[in-house]
Amino acid sequence: MREEKREQLILSKTYNKSNELINAMGKGTALSQKLFAIGMQHIKVDDTNNVVATIYGTDLRKMFKSSSGSLYEHIEALCDRQIKGATIFDWNLLIKDKENGKIEAHQVVTDASFKNGTLTLRYNNSLTDKIVNLKKGYTVLSLAETLSLKSVYSLRLYEMLKSALDYKSAITKGSGEQVFEYDLTALKLDLGIINSGGDNKIKTELEKEHPDYDRVAELVEKTGQTKYKEYKIFNRNVLCKAKEELNKKTSLMIDYEPIKSGRKTVGIRFYVDKKGNEEKININKEINKDEIMDELIELMMDYFKVREIREIAETAEYDVEKIKKAYEYMLNYNTTVEVPVAFMIDCIRNEYYANVPKKQVRPKNSFNNFEQRDDYDFDELERKLLDN
Repeated sequence: MREEKREQLILSKTYNKSNELINAMGKGTALSQKLFAIGMQHIKVDDTNNVVATIYGTDLRKMFKSSSGSLYEHIEALCDRQIKGATIFDWNLLIKDKENGKIEAHQVVTDASFKNGTLTLRYNNSLTDKIVNLKKGYTVLSLAETLSLKSVYSLRLYEMLKSALDYKSAITKGSGEQVFEYDLTALKLDLGIINSGGDNKIKTELEKEHPDYDRVAELVEKTGQTKYKEYKIFNRNVLCKAKEELNKKTSLMIDYEPIKSGRKTVGIRFYVDKKGNEEKININKEINKDEIMDELIELMMDYFKVREIREIAETAEYDVEKIKKAYEYMLNYNTTVEVPVAFMIDCIRNEYYANVPKKQVRPKNSFNNFEQRDDYDFDELERKLLDN
């Protein structure tokens, strides 16, 4: 009991992170974000103006709930680019300098060393004023909440939405649910799903005060970056999972909906509130059946005709979450589904999906023989460290 209380004391800490770092475009790993959060507990600035973070082995074990075994192999994997997987050096940022009309590109972690059970990280000295001695323009984040999140996309959204909510609440001097809108391509840049890839045309467009994100999307695709290109895959593998994780593990309550131009999704509208407020988030204040049908057709058009999708929607009273759960249940069903529309309707009426175990073996049958997801939400390195 005493040990538990001490661990809670450690995890109750907070850390400050510059809004410039939070809102910068770029990519990184969940682990690099977590190490940054832990490292902010013990930092100093060396004589070359680099921020140096010291992370003790005991802290690593407590933070990642590892009680035995050597940390050396895991730290080696974190730092050695020759070992398969992402490293802590893969945290890169593109910071827009609007006043001077340019973009600054930075590798965040420049050096790392592990000696006598202590991990030392050195950060790019160009970012020093964005890491320490922050007087304004920063967000207070919870160490416990950061460490609880597995997906790097959940981590990025947690930081972005917490920063946006705190800023808007301070400006309006109010509380309660707030709404934030993101262009779809801009959001993918912020989450690190796509990046400039060193392409000068992309950088030039991004340097503009008001970039043409449709053009950016076209240029990015030419560089071969097609991960989560389709909205339904991006929604399923990124947004849905991030929403579930944030609502379960953090102080935020979020919901979202697509912003449409015709049938094409061009942006995302997030509804954000802090837990404990009396008003609960509910974006379905007024059901727009046409918009819901557009979303369902995009999601399920591979297996159903439009009239079947409408029948399914009417059975669920246009409850999108119910339909998505039933659809996921059907895709993972352990035998071939002979009449999908009847199966879906029966599933919705009886809520079969409610009793699905957390981990299901993917079936191997003709109906379900498709690539269900492009990637996992967290890298192998983090899994290794967590398992240690």
